[in-house]
Amino acid sequence: MHYARNGDVRLAYRIFGDSGPVFVWASGWIVNNVDTIDEQDSPYAGLVQRLSQGTRFVMYDRRGSGLSDPLTHAPSLDEKVDDLRAVIDAVGDDEVALLGSGEGGAVSILFAATYPDRVLALVLYGTAARFSQELPDYPWGFTTAEIEDQLQSIEDHWGEGALAELFYNEVADQPGVRDMFGKLQRSIASPTMARLWWQTFMETDVRAVLPALRTPTLVIARPASGLVPFEASQALAAAIPGALFHPLEPGAHNAFDVVNESAHVGLQFVLGHPTESIDERVLKTVMFTDIVSSTERLTAGGDSHWRHQLDNHDTLVDHLVSQHGGVRAKHTGDGIFALFDAPTRAARCALDLIPSLASRDIPIRAGIHTGECERRGHEWSGLAVHTGARIGALAGAGEVLASRTVRDLSAGSGLIFESLGPQRLKGLPEDVEVFRVSAR
Repeated sequence: MHYARNGDVRLAYRIFGDSGPVFVWASGWIVNNVDTIDEQDSPYAGLVQRLSQGTRFVMYDRRGSGLSDPLTHAPSLDEKVDDLRAVIDAVGDDEVALLGSGEGGAVSILFAATYPDRVLALVLYGTAARFSQELPDYPWGFTTAEIEDQLQSIEDHWGEGALAELFYNEVADQPGVRDMFGKLQRSIASPTMARLWWQTFMETDVRAVLPALRTPTLVIARPASGLVPFEASQALAAAIPGALFHPLEPGAHNAFDVVNESAHVGLQFVLGHPTESIDERVLKTVMFTDIVSSTERLTAGGDSHWRHQLDNHDTLVDHLVSQHGGVRAKHTGDGIFALFDAPTRAARCALDLIPSLASRDIPIRAGIHTGECERRGHEWSGLAVHTGARIGALAGAGEVLASRTVRDLSAGSGLIFESLGPQRLKGLPEDVEVFRVSAR
């Protein structure tokens, strides 16, 4: 047993196997804790045994579950990616393969797109880019009414095999299966935490990230799964450049026969993909800020006062950008262009900057977008950079505006996104839905 540390949170993990590439499992909503994952009565014992033959297979308990530190809130997608990074850092390998299943698929996808030089292969089983069908352009997944029923089932029957039918189909009614699933639930988390997890799970949407993936990717899917529509997994594979798609025999998401075949297919894919060179295109969140009415303020205060204000601006902006894990890419006249690994960090940075600078009589506006950026030496370019700048230009004094991509990747963050509707941005071929961002 080992513990990785992400800030004040300790994450329990174990390594199975002695040789080969490091293969880290970002697991789904409900999996054994690491202390019992390889015990004989664990449904995942066969998976651990198979994947540890040829790799150093890493399993970790997510924060708030198993032997990792407890929490009073469900972690956001950004926090889950940070936790995965902490485990990989603790294992001590610069490059790993990732297995993402269920909600762990989104975590693995976002990590691979953000840190492409650290992921040699990506295996996705039983997952999709989103699990809710509330949008007209996404017909797969659960309806709002179905999700409400699921949340109520967790509230009433957690620890008794809640939602077993989604994971095991009709097998859930066979003797002992629901009891086994209930035991797993009791060993992992409380009903409140499980409900929060499920809610953020259903709110996650990583579709906008998929075109930025450059990692060799295998998507494994199971027809007739009650949890993940087969068509949603097909759409996931189709949206990832160069991804391979492997359908299994029809059956349940967690059916006992799925372990051996999916483990075998995934292992062969990982061992067949040596390290490949990665180009300079990576997923980033861009933030643009601008001082409102800067020309009028310069005219009113004079050069000396304006230089003093700009010095105050630069000092405070650099401090807060760094504090939120960002990097200032360049000055843009009377503002800055900064880059972040996570959208919620950029949003919280902008929300902190506005009142801090306003107290110094420096009103600003900010725009945020997440997308694929290309680095050329010390310069950054790409459609994402252009989009972020255009969104920032729409904002008024004291406003933080963001794209739908930022909103979709911020599920569980506690940030509030108020839709301003589709906006026509100069130079872009399609309208972009823009949101006003605020904190609770």
